Amino acid sequence: MDTNDRSRTILIVEDSLTYRSKLRDYLSQDNRYNYIILETETGAEGLRQYRIAQPDAILLDYVLPDMNGLEFLQALQQQIKKPDLPVVLLTEYDKENLANLAIECGAQQYLSKSAVTTENLRLSLHNAIKQGELLRQVAELQIQNQRHLKVLNQKEEQLRLALASARMGIWDWDLLTGQIHWNREHEELFGFTPGGFDGTYETFDLCIHPDDRARFHEQVVKSIETHTSLCHQFRIIWPDGNTHWIETRGEAYFNDAGQPIRTIGTVVNIDERQQAQQLLQTQLDRQRLVLDMTVRIRQSLDLEEILQTTVDEVQQFLQIERVLVYKFLPDWSGKAIVESVGTEWCDILTHDRVYRPCGKSAIDHFQQGCIIANADIYTAELDDLHIQMLESLQIRANLAVPIFKRDKLWGLLIAHHCSEPRAWQASEIELVKQLASQVSIAIQQANLFAQAQTELTQRKQAEMTLQLLNAELKQHRAVEKLKDEFIGIVSHELRTPLTSMQGALGLLAMGLMDDEPAQMKQMIEIASNETERLVRLVNNILDLDKLDADRQALALEWCDAHNLLKQAIDVMTGSAAAAGVDLVLEDCPSLQIFVSPDRILQTLTNLIGNAIKFSTPNSAISISAATLDERIPYSSTRVDTSQLNSSSGSRQIRFAVKDCGRGIPADKLDTIFGRFQQVDVSDSRDKGGTGLGLAICKSIVEQHQGLIWAESTLGQGSTFFVTLPQPMNKNLLPQGTL
Repeated sequence: MDTNDRSRTILIVEDSLTYRSKLRDYLSQDNRYNYIILETETGAEGLRQYRIAQPDAILLDYVLPDMNGLEFLQALQQQIKKPDLPVVLLTEYDKENLANLAIECGAQQYLSKSAVTTENLRLSLHNAIKQGELLRQVAELQIQNQRHLKVLNQKEEQLRLALASARMGIWDWDLLTGQIHWNREHEELFGFTPGGFDGTYETFDLCIHPDDRARFHEQVVKSIETHTSLCHQFRIIWPDGNTHWIETRGEAYFNDAGQPIRTIGTVVNIDERQQAQQLLQTQLDRQRLVLDMTVRIRQSLDLEEILQTTVDEVQQFLQIERVLVYKFLPDWSGKAIVESVGTEWCDILTHDRVYRPCGKSAIDHFQQGCIIANADIYTAELDDLHIQMLESLQIRANLAVPIFKRDKLWGLLIAHHCSEPRAWQASEIELVKQLASQVSIAIQQANLFAQAQTELTQRKQAEMTLQLLNAELKQHRAVEKLKDEFIGIVSHELRTPLTSMQGALGLLAMGLMDDEPAQMKQMIEIASNETERLVRLVNNILDLDKLDADRQALALEWCDAHNLLKQAIDVMTGSAAAAGVDLVLEDCPSLQIFVSPDRILQTLTNLIGNAIKFSTPNSAISISAATLDERIPYSSTRVDTSQLNSSSGSRQIRFAVKDCGRGIPADKLDTIFGRFQQVDVSDSRDKGGTGLGLAICKSIVEQHQGLIWAESTLGQGSTFFVTLPQPMNKNLLPQGTL
């Protein structure tokens, strides 16, 4: 490899100085080439630099300050008007369709920034440059073919003139007598010896190829009837059985009455012209096939589809019985992975036939890039075992071309002719070699895509793992919070009454109160009250835990709202009388509601009991219930406003408990329904509360898909509201009920 072959100019279009430096370092590690590196930060500057320097390849960042990578490719395509853009697109995005878009816009290769290494960067640049060279070669071949066609047409005209002035056949057909006269050259062109033609139309007609007779007769009749010149090409069969192409030209002559009396014309042999045209057409078809395969590879990342298309196209184009792709395994055994075979021949792929196309010496041969082309297995230098194996697969002639993955032998593209020997033409071998090169590119391209897919899957799995870890962390924090709350209960709610009980019982046990009956009674009352407080706390904790555990276990039934309120008032009348507070049942019509009566009664008694504790003596607590036909635009602070629109049905039942106590500060309205939350920390001691009553109420109401909130004015009192969604009749139950 000379110095020029080892020197490559690379343009880096990347706005990150750090990443440009990283790319330079990667390229400097490649000892195969000497890189001249040009750098720009914007797309516009990159386009200008390409016009000036004409680099071998471009490393293009997908996200640029002034445009994205696809816009750059489109602008570059318009600028240079070529399909072979030597561009490797670099991106941080994990879009599955970005590779297809980049290739459609002209990029030769696609790499994820996070996956770039010295090796895959070198390979991508090498492939981009080689693919560009291949496309340029195809374009140059097309131009050359056009030139050749033009030259061929010129030569055809020269040949026609030369034959017209030199060796050509002349015929004269007397339409009145039917006699035909041929000159000597005409007889030679039809394979007759001089004087061997008997002059009859029947003999001439037998010389015409059977497939061409009808068309020839049609052209002769048309020429005479339309008084136009005859010019027609057709095949003839010589007495020795060989077929030749003839072109005839002639004119018809008419008498004064307009009747045809004679036709005179010439014939020339056009075998060379037909062969040249056939050869040119074959070359065009071959180039078209290679170009089509190139386009399909650029448009598809499905390797199996590309391989199947390749064997199908080769079998059809070469008109052979079987074509397959053979892949080597690590131990140099292998198997056929795709196949195209005629119906009358055995298939290797479907029946999983063992097929070893070569031995160790042949593998060495293939690793050097050489091919094997046997026109006939019986005349090739093959051992008997190999011939027997080929015979078992009905193979008479074979052609095997190596397929490489990077620099390593990957497999073979193999063509089999089964019916008879076949001399493989140089053009056929070249076609199979070109397609094998395209398959090599497809394998590398599919491998890069598979790597990108694997990295994407791994990243998604990492994201899912992170989400699970975050959920576990959140759950752990919730558990820690509950633990802290429980420790707070033990350290405060349980320790305080237990200390009081311990002190009182200790004094009694020591006998210090034996002579003081009044104080002894007071100590016993203290112990009793604190015991009751502990029982309430434990019961509330157990009740709240049971509610959380049985959120879907409510037993709903139809009951009367008025009766529920009356029962709650009856239960709390004694406590109200002891506190000097009146309980007043305001307007409450007889309303049928679908609820768990025990739980709603528990909620109402908790709210009434809470109002009693914070009401002043000689005040009143009002309790009411009403029907609401529309949703209420609540303006006050409530526990969970996000639940407002989850209520099913349009009818709602609203309960209200209003006291004339000290009120609740606005900053506490959001928190009083939490566990162990009280307006004042001394309330648990002075009022006997546990801080769980409102949390229990909230849990019960939410299980009914309802809302609970409080409105309050300091110094004037508070009102607690409970709104429950209700079906319009007993046949329509609210969503989510059991």
